[in-house]
Amino acid sequence: MHAEFLAQASPPATPGVTCIVDTGVNSNPDTDAAVIDRQMVYPGDGSDGDTDAHHGTYLAMNIAAPANGWGMVGIAPQTRVLSVRAIDNGAHTFQSWAYRLGLEHCWQAKANQGINVTTALLALGHADTDSSSDGQQVEREMTFLRANGISVVAAAGNDRGAVQWPARYGPVFTVGASDGGGAFCPSASRGAALDLSALGCGDDSALWDSGDPAAIEGSSTSAGLLAGVITALRAYKPELTADQAEQLLLLTSDNAGAGKVVDVAEAFRAAGLEVLVNTYQRPLPVTPPKPAVITVGTICPDGGVLSCQRPTLLSGNRRGGKVTLTVASLPTDAVLQARVNRRWHTSKTQSITVTAKKWKRILLRFVSFGGERSRTLIVRPRELRHHPRR
Repeated sequence: MHAEFLAQASPPATPGVTCIVDTGVNSNPDTDAAVIDRQMVYPGDGSDGDTDAHHGTYLAMNIAAPANGWGMVGIAPQTRVLSVRAIDNGAHTFQSWAYRLGLEHCWQAKANQGINVTTALLALGHADTDSSSDGQQVEREMTFLRANGISVVAAAGNDRGAVQWPARYGPVFTVGASDGGGAFCPSASRGAALDLSALGCGDDSALWDSGDPAAIEGSSTSAGLLAGVITALRAYKPELTADQAEQLLLLTSDNAGAGKVVDVAEAFRAAGLEVLVNTYQRPLPVTPPKPAVITVGTICPDGGVLSCQRPTLLSGNRRGGKVTLTVASLPTDAVLQARVNRRWHTSKTQSITVTAKKWKRILLRFVSFGGERSRTLIVRPRELRHHPRR
């Protein structure tokens, strides 16, 4: 991406703001320095409602974390973040009506609060277009923001298929996930609706709660990085319109396996900001500890990609050394699998029976015909009704 120079660049006269409409942002030394406000669509506070993935928190850190000796340094630490939580407490899905209100928060912050919002970031998606009235209102809100000078940047998706909705909607600047060599990440969504690709697998990051080194993956990361770049570009060159900033990134991009891949340094040079690029001094190399891996894919609404789902246990029975488990539903084009020891057993129905005379837990998961896996459900003996041998 060639964006290292931004970590050393002097702050612009007026910092730009990226409005992240997502799961909220938790407090830590990196986010506290970057987040100027936490707003909510649902009642409650602005902390991260995604207690499993901490999706919005990682987006904020990867965009704007400062060089403060804790955690990581974001791609554009001079950028500020307005967080709008558009997910309910404990939920893992977005609703279109909440997403529309989240985008409206971005506009109201700019129009009524004087916050310099230049970019709105959307990191949800699903394969089917939401053609309901709520979905149409999301599209109208995106069109309105774009017409009023706010770039709307969206993640293409992580299901290896076509670009998802709402990222494929016309006015949106759609970003896919590429690796360090410019090829698509294995899970990257792609196709004609893709505008640009950015690093989305193997990117350096840090664990949100400890600051320990980690690697992060997913097109949400790619879209966040591009949103931060656009915000920084327009902060240093405030006369640029949203369209002009996006066109600079497209015209200076590299052609690679993932299509157009962003080259941040070339875009800044083309904007007449080469002094920021040329004064960069590469730091001395260090050998970091082996990082953990964070998978931050596109947040999936109901019916989303399999990797965002987990089996829900409907019933379980134990009889004569055999355990039968039934789940509430079976996704289309997927099978149910169960494991007691080392072997996975497979069923094409909602029920599966395994031999388990002495066991402490059974693992349940979905696997698609293409090999994609869901999250794992752990079933323990106390959750079953015991049936004695007859």
